[in-house]
Amino acid sequence: MKHANVQNADYFKTYLSLIMEHRKYTLQEAIDFMVASYFYHNLELYGVKPREQFELAIRQLSASIKK
Repeated sequence: MKHANVQNADYFKTYLSLIMEHRKYTLQEAIDFMVASYFYHNLELYGVKPREQFELAIRQLSASIKK
């Protein structure tokens, strides 16, 4: 899969949420799945910005789950 455009945090939050819902995964399991399937075990694969947006999405989802 090629990712020409830098995805934003909302994209990653949606992606993670769908994984969690569809596969009945915890947030950590969804993160692990996405790191493997989207980033191919290399968070720097698509550059710094996508990694930063992914990490931001994780922080935002984590905060919303704790509420």
